[in-house]
Amino acid sequence: MAEEMKQMRCMLVSLALCGPVFAQDVSRDLALKLAGENPAASALEFRRAAMESDDAAARGAYAWASAWQYWQSKNFKQALVMLDEAEEHAAPKAASPVMALRAEASAAMNNPAEAVFYYESAAQGGADAARWASRKLAGLKIREGDLSAARGILIRSGEPDAAVMAAVEKYAAGKDKSPRLGGLLGLIPGLGYAYSGEWANAARSLILNGLFIYGMADTAGDEEWGAFSIITFFELTWYSGSIYGGVDSAHRFNESRLDECLDAVSRSAEMSADLDTLPLISLRFEF
Repeated sequence: MAEEMKQMRCMLVSLALCGPVFAQDVSRDLALKLAGENPAASALEFRRAAMESDDAAARGAYAWASAWQYWQSKNFKQALVMLDEAEEHAAPKAASPVMALRAEASAAMNNPAEAVFYYESAAQGGADAARWASRKLAGLKIREGDLSAARGILIRSGEPDAAVMAAVEKYAAGKDKSPRLGGLLGLIPGLGYAYSGEWANAARSLILNGLFIYGMADTAGDEEWGAFSIITFFELTWYSGSIYGGVDSAHRFNESRLDECLDAVSRSAEMSADLDTLPLISLRFEF
């Protein structure tokens, strides 16, 4: 009996010592399982794993993984909160991944000044990280309309991709459409759409406005004022739509032109994390 009690005490001591590690492993495994299905829930489990870890480096790594998953679920504010904890505990070699994720979260929250600082810091993580950061920085400068700065960043990156540089030059050679001019041209039905190259919308606007104007003239000639009032009401809707449509089509043209350039420059540079290697933080950059 005494021997059995001794064995039980040893088992309880072992469980007490290993309990936190076991709980940490459970949280980690659950977080990995949820990673692709529910990033927000995965972030919570990684956060729990960080809290349960007694090792500072592991705690920082799990906090970073939690931030990554919060970023994936577009909860950027919470991602930054977890990055604060990751920065406090993570090993020095994790500095670049922390800064890379800070940069992405700041850019998503429309804080370009902060994003520039963090992208520049993330570039210290190696050749691929530097190339990725350069693409992202160039994208920010293109959004600001500073194409000269964007070119300089890409050239200084060491080996600017020919397709990327061609996209920048194509964007520089093109011209944005004026929303104000598009609206003024829209006073003539369809012309505002045509100004931005939306020929189908231009034809639709011209035909519909033409039909309603004809209906107005025809009912007025026959003194059918009830029908005239109804047709006129709908024509005013279509006519104002031609004006506002001219403005919107110019905005769409400009956004499409910018998106085409950014797709080639910054959005083609992707960052992905290999969470299976945790507590070792592993990032991959693809171009």
